[in-house]
Amino acid sequence: MSFHIRFASRPGDLEAAFAIRRRVFEVDEGFPRPILPDVWDGVADHALALDTEGRCVGTGRAYRLDARTFRIGRQVVTPEARNLGVGARLLEALERMATLRGVKEVVVHAQLSAEDYYQKQGYSPEGRVFDEKGTPRRLLRKSLAP
Repeated sequence: MSFHIRFASRPGDLEAAFAIRRRVFEVDEGFPRPILPDVWDGVADHALALDTEGRCVGTGRAYRLDARTFRIGRQVVTPEARNLGVGARLLEALERMATLRGVKEVVVHAQLSAEDYYQKQGYSPEGRVFDEKGTPRRLLRKSLAP
């Protein structure tokens, strides 16, 4: 499957991102509906992975926590597009956006099942496992090159 990454900028982009999040988080993983959209969606940069037909096959978002840090989250890839590098390319795009916005580090609240993935992408775990919306997670952090 071929795909490209771009940031949400057209009518319908956020709706496409939310549809993928609903499909994976709510239907496949059973998260409750209030998970989306949330207050951060309005201020976040949203990246989309689109296949050659223009269908959204992955998404993620990043937003500023403070002058130094961006938080990346709600990253998801459809089952048919997994293991093709879509997630890594989305993460790279979100990290690039954070760099362009002048921040020095990014953090994620990773589900434990995704912790190894983020560590392979250069993230380091911090602290203990915590519960976020009924799911065990761990904070992981990555410093960005200047």
